[in-house]
Amino acid sequence: MNGKKILFLHIPKTAGQSVHAALVDSFGKEAVSPTRVQEQLNGCSMRELRHYKVFSGHLDWSMLDFLRPDVYSFTVLRRPIDRILSFYFFLRDQGQNLPPEKRSNPENQGLKAAYELSPDEYFCGAANGLRSFIDEHFDNFYTYYFAGRRQDARRFLLTRLRSGSLSSEQLLNVAYDNLKEVDRVFDVSDMSAVFDFVRQLGGQSAKAAPKEYRVNVNPAGSRSPKTQQLADLGATEKVFKRLQEYCKFDDELYGMAQRSIIHTS
Repeated sequence: MNGKKILFLHIPKTAGQSVHAALVDSFGKEAVSPTRVQEQLNGCSMRELRHYKVFSGHLDWSMLDFLRPDVYSFTVLRRPIDRILSFYFFLRDQGQNLPPEKRSNPENQGLKAAYELSPDEYFCGAANGLRSFIDEHFDNFYTYYFAGRRQDARRFLLTRLRSGSLSSEQLLNVAYDNLKEVDRVFDVSDMSAVFDFVRQLGGQSAKAAPKEYRVNVNPAGSRSPKTQQLADLGATEKVFKRLQEYCKFDDELYGMAQRSIIHTS
């Protein structure tokens, strides 16, 4: 891996902020691209991007193909239902912590909805703009992201699924084939392996203990499983059926990855 660029594909709510902090420690801040989301990446030239050693964020990895073959990629996965509920409760907590006047600002409408809407309204209703955000981030995100290699891949792949030009089996096969192209795949249940790997990559003074990198951890006050917390908020069977739909493809892809390509220590 000497001389290669490093690309960390950060999937929301898979400990990516912690991994990014470890990358900065291991490589040094100046070596890590400040582009953390796709909108920032879109505004950079290839010449500017080549200056950096490490790329880490919610990125369309198709946009970084110009780095090939001199790039080493890795990602972290998590049980799909756990990722979805962690994301939901994270947004809900963020919304709760905002003062009411700030919660009503246009840029905070997603947080406002997660906090103020009931689970049924949030997952099964919601206005069009919010509905698009929820579906793009919750609906089988792994499968659409790895099949299309873009954050917004669900939009065009779902159109093909509905038209019959792409079958669900083909979609999963493409996602799995592309996931296998990622050089190293980890699971969030074994973060020690991730941090060991990052230290080996950069060779600088990354911290030894994973707990030192705990960033954006859900401040859950209850020890009950998040499915029970959701039920306690009034979620009906309709919500749990929607969550099953959101995990339908991702459960299969995650199972395939666990059997063959997820790296463990």
